[in-house]
Amino acid sequence: MDPVTAAQVARQNVLSAQNRTKAAQQKFEDESIRIRESNDKFYNSIALFSGGTIALSITYLGYLKSFSGRHILYPKTLIAAWTVLLVCVVASLFCPLMNAYYTHFARLRIYLENLIEQKDTYIAEADNLYLVNVPPEERDADKRRTTEEANARKKDRAWAKKRESIFSHLWTACGWIARVGFPLGLGLLMFFAVKNM
Repeated sequence: MDPVTAAQVARQNVLSAQNRTKAAQQKFEDESIRIRESNDKFYNSIALFSGGTIALSITYLGYLKSFSGRHILYPKTLIAAWTVLLVCVVASLFCPLMNAYYTHFARLRIYLENLIEQKDTYIAEADNLYLVNVPPEERDADKRRTTEEANARKKDRAWAKKRESIFSHLWTACGWIARVGFPLGLGLLMFFAVKNM
């Protein structure tokens, strides 16, 4: 195979690989959006079911109290169940918000890292970028200004990374509280209902 044909085949292979990568990236981004929407629905459903479960247990308590002379067993279990379910409602409602903040600060950090890389590359290649007739003072001033901008963006990146970490932990904690709290509260309510039949 002659060198020109080999180069054309190589270009086609590279372009084909790039197209497959772009298609896979697009699918990944679409799936990420669907997963985020699914998580939001899940946590909203947990909040709704927890609130509904509390309302139904209050109705059941009223039913039990309607029988005169009947003693209610394990009232502390009922209070514990309500407490767990209320905490679950709050955690479920805040989980999507914490995820949104985490994603925002993570994307901001990535953007700032790319901006810093751009500034650093510009500084490293500055001598090759300037025309011959640019005075050295002007080149040095431009490099100094770009270096100051890069340092300012590094401080912004550190700030964004700190917030990303905070909201990542809050998001994880809210998710665990909601996912563990709902079955625990439901279990406590079932125990209360069975003992008071």
